[in-house]
Amino acid sequence: MILADKRDYKQGYRKHYITYKRLRNDNDDLNSRRLLLVYSVECGLKYLLLDKWHEENPKNILEGNDEKKKSVLKTHNLEKILKELGQQGVFKFPQLLTIHNDSIIIENYHQLYRYCIRIKEKDKGIELTYEEELKKIANWIEEGM
Repeated sequence: MILADKRDYKQGYRKHYITYKRLRNDNDDLNSRRLLLVYSVECGLKYLLLDKWHEENPKNILEGNDEKKKSVLKTHNLEKILKELGQQGVFKFPQLLTIHNDSIIIENYHQLYRYCIRIKEKDKGIELTYEEELKKIANWIEEGM
Protein backbone atom coordinates (compact mmCIF):
# COMPACT_ATOMS: atom_id res chain seq x y z
CA MET A 1 0.00 0.00 0.00
CA ILE A 2 1.43 3.37 -0.96
CA LEU A 3 0.59 6.40 1.12
CA ALA A 4 -2.09 8.89 0.07
CA ASP A 5 -2.97 11.77 2.36
CA LYS A 6 -6.28 13.55 2.83
CA ARG A 7 -5.55 16.01 0.02
CA ASP A 8 -4.67 13.15 -2.36
CA TYR A 9 -7.93 11.35 -1.58
CA LYS A 10 -9.94 14.51 -2.21
CA GLN A 11 -8.17 15.14 -5.51
CA GLY A 12 -8.57 11.48 -6.54
CA TYR A 13 -12.28 11.67 -5.83
CA ARG A 14 -12.80 14.87 -7.80
CA LYS A 15 -10.64 14.07 -10.84
CA HIS A 16 -12.00 10.54 -11.25
CA TYR A 17 -15.60 11.62 -10.74
CA ILE A 18 -15.34 14.44 -13.27
CA THR A 19 -13.89 12.02 -15.83
CA TYR A 20 -16.57 9.44 -15.01
CA LYS A 21 -19.31 12.02 -15.63
CA ARG A 22 -17.76 13.04 -18.95
CA LEU A 23 -17.58 9.42 -20.11
CA ARG A 24 -21.14 8.80 -18.94
CA ASN A 25 -22.47 11.87 -20.77
CA ASP A 26 -20.74 10.69 -23.96
CA ASN A 27 -21.92 7.10 -23.30
CA ASP A 28 -18.30 5.95 -23.70
CA ASP A 29 -16.13 3.21 -22.26
CA LEU A 30 -18.51 1.43 -19.90
CA ASN A 31 -15.81 -0.57 -18.11
CA SER A 32 -13.46 2.39 -17.73
CA ARG A 33 -16.13 4.78 -16.52
CA ARG A 34 -17.44 2.33 -13.91
CA LEU A 35 -13.90 1.65 -12.75
CA LEU A 36 -13.32 5.38 -12.36
CA LEU A 37 -16.59 5.71 -10.47
CA VAL A 38 -15.81 3.03 -7.92
CA TYR A 39 -12.28 4.36 -7.35
CA SER A 40 -13.62 7.89 -7.10
CA VAL A 41 -16.08 6.81 -4.44
CA GLU A 42 -13.40 4.91 -2.55
CA CYS A 43 -11.14 7.99 -2.55
CA GLY A 44 -13.99 10.22 -1.41
CA LEU A 45 -14.97 7.87 1.40
CA LYS A 46 -11.39 7.65 2.62
CA TYR A 47 -11.19 11.43 2.56
CA LEU A 48 -14.32 11.56 4.74
CA LEU A 49 -12.80 8.94 7.07
CA LEU A 50 -9.70 11.02 7.62
CA ASP A 51 -11.85 14.08 8.15
CA LYS A 52 -13.95 12.23 10.73
CA TRP A 53 -10.83 11.02 12.52
CA HIS A 54 -9.29 14.55 12.40
CA GLU A 55 -6.27 13.17 10.61
CA GLU A 56 -4.46 14.72 7.64
CA ASN A 57 -1.85 12.01 7.27
CA PRO A 58 -2.96 8.36 7.28
CA LYS A 59 0.61 7.34 8.11
CA ASN A 60 -0.25 8.12 11.73
CA ILE A 61 -3.09 5.61 11.59
CA LEU A 62 -1.15 2.97 9.69
CA GLU A 63 1.75 3.17 12.15
CA GLY A 64 -0.53 3.44 15.19
CA ASN A 65 -2.16 0.82 17.39
CA ASP A 66 -5.78 1.18 16.29
CA GLU A 67 -6.24 -2.02 14.27
CA LYS A 68 -9.85 -1.20 13.41
CA LYS A 69 -8.91 2.12 11.79
CA LYS A 70 -6.03 0.46 9.93
CA SER A 71 -8.36 -2.22 8.62
CA VAL A 72 -10.96 0.29 7.43
CA LEU A 73 -8.37 2.53 5.78
CA LYS A 74 -6.78 -0.36 3.85
CA THR A 75 -9.98 -1.95 2.58
CA HIS A 76 -11.70 -1.84 -0.79
CA ASN A 77 -14.93 -2.86 0.96
CA LEU A 78 -17.04 0.27 0.63
CA GLU A 79 -19.68 -1.15 2.99
CA LYS A 80 -17.06 -1.38 5.74
CA ILE A 81 -16.04 2.24 5.15
CA LEU A 82 -19.67 3.39 4.99
CA LYS A 83 -20.34 1.62 8.30
CA GLU A 84 -17.48 3.53 9.92
CA LEU A 85 -18.99 6.74 8.54
CA GLY A 86 -22.39 5.94 10.09
CA GLN A 87 -24.01 5.06 6.76
CA GLN A 88 -24.44 1.31 7.22
CA GLY A 89 -27.42 0.05 5.23
CA VAL A 90 -28.16 3.43 3.62
CA PHE A 91 -26.71 2.33 0.29
CA LYS A 92 -27.54 -1.13 -1.06
CA PHE A 93 -25.24 -3.28 -3.18
CA PRO A 94 -26.80 -6.37 -4.74
CA GLN A 95 -24.78 -9.43 -5.66
CA LEU A 96 -23.77 -10.09 -9.26
CA LEU A 97 -22.46 -13.23 -10.93
CA THR A 98 -19.78 -13.26 -13.58
CA ILE A 99 -19.94 -15.57 -16.56
CA HIS A 100 -17.38 -17.64 -14.61
CA ASN A 101 -19.89 -17.97 -11.72
CA ASP A 102 -17.82 -15.76 -9.42
CA SER A 103 -19.82 -13.70 -6.98
CA ILE A 104 -19.30 -9.96 -7.20
CA ILE A 105 -19.85 -7.96 -4.02
CA ILE A 106 -18.83 -4.37 -3.38
CA GLU A 107 -15.43 -5.42 -2.01
CA ASN A 108 -14.35 -6.98 -5.32
CA TYR A 109 -16.53 -4.87 -7.65
CA HIS A 110 -13.54 -2.86 -8.89
CA GLN A 111 -11.96 -6.06 -10.25
CA LEU A 112 -14.97 -6.65 -12.48
CA TYR A 113 -14.14 -3.53 -14.49
CA ARG A 114 -10.39 -3.52 -14.06
CA TYR A 115 -10.25 -6.89 -15.83
CA CYS A 116 -13.30 -6.28 -18.08
CA ILE A 117 -15.02 -9.42 -16.81
CA ARG A 118 -18.45 -10.07 -18.26
CA ILE A 119 -21.42 -10.74 -16.03
CA LYS A 120 -24.31 -13.13 -16.56
CA GLU A 121 -26.96 -11.76 -18.89
CA LYS A 122 -29.64 -11.99 -16.18
CA ASP A 123 -27.61 -9.57 -13.99
CA LYS A 124 -27.31 -6.74 -16.55
CA GLY A 125 -30.06 -4.73 -14.83
CA ILE A 126 -28.45 -5.25 -11.44
CA GLU A 127 -25.19 -3.98 -12.87
CA LEU A 128 -26.86 -0.66 -13.61
CA THR A 129 -28.19 -0.59 -10.03
CA TYR A 130 -24.59 -0.73 -8.78
CA GLU A 131 -23.64 2.27 -10.88
CA GLU A 132 -26.65 4.25 -9.67
CA GLU A 133 -25.90 3.40 -6.04
CA LEU A 134 -22.29 4.50 -6.44
CA LYS A 135 -23.48 7.78 -7.97
CA LYS A 136 -25.69 8.32 -4.90
CA ILE A 137 -22.66 7.81 -2.67
CA ALA A 138 -20.60 10.20 -4.81
CA ASN A 139 -23.29 12.87 -4.38
CA TRP A 140 -23.35 12.23 -0.61
CA ILE A 141 -19.54 12.58 -0.53
CA GLU A 142 -19.77 15.88 -2.39
CA GLU A 143 -22.12 17.20 0.30
CA GLY A 144 -19.59 16.19 2.97
CA MET A 145 -16.70 17.97 1.30
